[in-house]
Amino acid sequence: MTFDAREFRNALGCFATGITVVTSMKDGIEPLGITVNSFSSVSLEPPLVLFSLGHTGNHCQEFKESAVFAINILSSEQKDLCDRFASPKDDRFKGVTHQIGENGSPVFEQSLAVIECETHQTVEAGDHLIFICKVTNVTTRSEKKALLFHRGNFPVL
Repeated sequence: MTFDAREFRNALGCFATGITVVTSMKDGIEPLGITVNSFSSVSLEPPLVLFSLGHTGNHCQEFKESAVFAINILSSEQKDLCDRFASPKDDRFKGVTHQIGENGSPVFEQSLAVIECETHQTVEAGDHLIFICKVTNVTTRSEKKALLFHRGNFPVL
């Protein structure tokens, strides 16, 4: 039996996911942000979540070094943030309104929720690094609909 990488990718696309922008600060002064849909809850006690970043092109090393994050769960009205932080732009934060959360990471006011966390453990997994994070603060801000990704599109429910 041969393995078809395209078919595998298509199968993964059948699983609808929410969209987040994970943010942090490089050296405590330069904001970092990346669109992430590989996000999941792990444990309620202790409160743990995870996200993963590819080793190339995603500031993976800078996120690993910063060790604190804000996971901004995007609303359906924030597709522009999804696109901006998924792009290879140099200054993704230019012109983007944000505040600084309790742990020093950028947060977006219109997000459905913001989960602030710190690195609990990292796990090498193929071409990605999995960040398992201990939650330190949670803010739920909105009753709007979530931004979803399914089969390469952003369906409106």
